[in-house]
Amino acid sequence: MQSLIEKYRTVLVILVICAIVLIAYILKSASAVPVKEASFTADPVKKEKEPEKLKIVEKVFVDVKGEVVNPGLYEVRQGDRLKFVIDRAGGFTPEADKKMINLAVKVSDEMMIYVPKVGEIEVPGLAPSMPGTDTGKDRININTATQQEFETLPGIGPAKASTFIQYREEHGPFAAIEEIQNISGVGEKTFEKLKEYIYVQ
Repeated sequence: MQSLIEKYRTVLVILVICAIVLIAYILKSASAVPVKEASFTADPVKKEKEPEKLKIVEKVFVDVKGEVVNPGLYEVRQGDRLKFVIDRAGGFTPEADKKMINLAVKVSDEMMIYVPKVGEIEVPGLAPSMPGTDTGKDRININTATQQEFETLPGIGPAKASTFIQYREEHGPFAAIEEIQNISGVGEKTFEKLKEYIYVQ
């Protein structure tokens, strides 16, 4: 009788253990039910507007001399017209020879602007002098002259003529004939020889 009880006790223990395992399995299965993750539908990719390119304005320095109210060094924007620079310098003085200045010229870095007095420089007129002038020579516009035209000037050979062209390309049009003295190798003596044969327009 006692062995029978022992036998059932063992079976009972086994059943209890099986029941515990089954319950644990059911609970585990219930908690392991996958939760559907919310699916996010990506919105259509919007075309991003390309950022506008910032316009970088280059600053340059120009030296204003002569008959202006406030001569000096001025910082302006690359490509500004000469009129803007003259206005920055306070405008012309009453003695300024405005006919000798082309206010439409665009300025460039390291450019020297000289405003002469009335009568300081001969006015060449609106066009190159025609044959028959007092000097017997045609004047050339140094802002438009070609290599060959520069070579017609007294004492100017091919090498020197090319320096005029190079300076004009690097610094922009000449504001006054005196500006040629900024060219390497062109001093006061050379200018005195050339001033009767050149003009700016």
